[in-house]
Amino acid sequence: MPQQTVAAARLAFEGIFRKYGLPLVIRADNGSPFGSIGALGLTRLSAWWVKLGIGVEFIEPGHPEQNGAHEQMHRVYKAETLHPAAQHLRGQKRRTRQWCREYNYKRPHEALGMGLPGDHYRKSKRRQPGRLKPWVYPAEWKSRLVKNNGMIFLQGRSRFVGHAFGRERIGLKRIQPAKWEVYFGPCLAGELHDADGGGIRAIVYRTKTKE
Repeated sequence: MPQQTVAAARLAFEGIFRKYGLPLVIRADNGSPFGSIGALGLTRLSAWWVKLGIGVEFIEPGHPEQNGAHEQMHRVYKAETLHPAAQHLRGQKRRTRQWCREYNYKRPHEALGMGLPGDHYRKSKRRQPGRLKPWVYPAEWKSRLVKNNGMIFLQGRSRFVGHAFGRERIGLKRIQPAKWEVYFGPCLAGELHDADGGGIRAIVYRTKTKE
């Protein structure tokens, strides 16, 4: 991709989801545009995945082996298509499509008992919705629409909850007289304490695997 911004990546994923359906889970590393150091480790891209009903798993920082199969595929792709790379982006895309056809439909893989990935793969039946509805929270909670800069207004002052939630609605559940749990849909994103001068006490989610 010429750019790897959140906006550019979302356009690419919209095309992928329309063609192949929605996955149950996406596992990603912690770098942009997938992960951040904010609440739940989400960016606006991965927060959108959550809203689509996709589980988001982040590997632990510095542990690429937790996504070992994907990393191995990348190594093979780079070795076979990038030495040297095509002179132009269009040529590299064409080379990549040809490589994908061979990798998935012609090359046996030991992990599949020498079978072909294309013989095992099925498109997801979960379709991408045309329009996403705002999150709805219990009536006894407070709810706020997050501004583009990640701020909400609560108890007479502005509080920061996260750029990932910009233009989305979060839920606020009072758990003590001066303490609130902050939810992004079904996900507990952190806490807001009235005594704090700053923003959210964030929960950063990291998946721990046995791989």
